[in-house]
Amino acid sequence: MGNLEKHLISAESCKVLAKQYENSNYAEINGSRPAGKPDSKEYTYQLEVLKEYIMMIEGEMEKRGVKNKGIRVSMGKYPDDYASPNFDPKYRGYQTVFFSAVDLDSVSSERAISEESGVDSSVSGVLGDIPNMDYGQICPPFC
Repeated sequence: MGNLEKHLISAESCKVLAKQYENSNYAEINGSRPAGKPDSKEYTYQLEVLKEYIMMIEGEMEKRGVKNKGIRVSMGKYPDDYASPNFDPKYRGYQTVFFSAVDLDSVSSERAISEESGVDSSVSGVLGDIPNMDYGQICPPFC
């Protein structure tokens, strides 16, 4: 899975995907939000912070003997009363993305088991004792 070429897409493909999201999911999300206050749809992180996070989780997964290392990108939404030491309160009520270290070998086996049992597989493979990452810049509201 390390072949980068297989994962790259063109700028044109990005436009198609973004437009499809905007016309479907994003339109649906904003249909229930206050007028003039659309939800976030872009998330920006400093490259150095991302690289540091990747290095940290890679090292932690190495210590645990994880062979097939991955990063899960999950959607979330800040509650209106959300508070945390590094959180900027201006983002309350907006959706976000956060990153988690994941054992990709575990994901496959746990997902199969959870589908059989009807259990939520959203945390399958996530190495919960390794910190997750959030708190980038979201747009809107602040671009």
